[in-house]
Amino acid sequence: MPPTKKSPSPAQPLAARKALPLRRKPGRPARISREAILQKSLEILATTPIEDFMVKTVAQELGTASMAIYNYFGSREELLIAVADEVCLLFKPPKPQDTWQETLLAWLWAVKKHADHYPVMLSIIGVNGHTSAGWLKITAPVTELMHDQLGLTKKSLALASYLFASTAAAMIHAVSVSAEYRKPEALPKPEELNGLGLESSQLMLLKMKALSSLKQKEIFDTLFAQLIKGIEVFL
Repeated sequence: MPPTKKSPSPAQPLAARKALPLRRKPGRPARISREAILQKSLEILATTPIEDFMVKTVAQELGTASMAIYNYFGSREELLIAVADEVCLLFKPPKPQDTWQETLLAWLWAVKKHADHYPVMLSIIGVNGHTSAGWLKITAPVTELMHDQLGLTKKSLALASYLFASTAAAMIHAVSVSAEYRKPEALPKPEELNGLGLESSQLMLLKMKALSSLKQKEIFDTLFAQLIKGIEVFL
């Protein structure tokens, strides 16, 4: 008499058993996707300085081999640029305002807000001399405004838009990361400034004390006003 086939357990129907994922064999790298690599890289960069960022770390975090990462990105630099592009593409440009000054101000605050959400963005928009295409898309409205509304062309347009956008990126990053050093507890002690002389050391202490009392918005209000004022040189 032929052996009878066992029927599926009531607790686990056949359809449910077929839907179960196959277990990965021991020692076999996990399957990954481009999106998973970018997401994990962004998570790592949130707590790791760029100079310490390694493809090997991304691979380890994803439970795979470094070569699996290189199947998608040819080098560490290419991966960093891709992360920058991905973050920049999430940027939401502000609506045009009544005046060109107000439009540029809205753009500056939008970049500041996006950089607050993705702190690593302004550190990786340029890697080994390569500018992120995503960053160029973010700055495109600035170039278009200066051309269409202010009438700038050629060298004047290139210089004005470059200085405005690059200075904005650098200063937003600098002010944001230096917040810890403006706290009262970070101020130098009077004896640490003895080498400056009495008047100079007192002046520096007064300056540092005043700086520590400034709100971040006050700093950015002044910075953005100066950046917009600087465009008038080209008009």
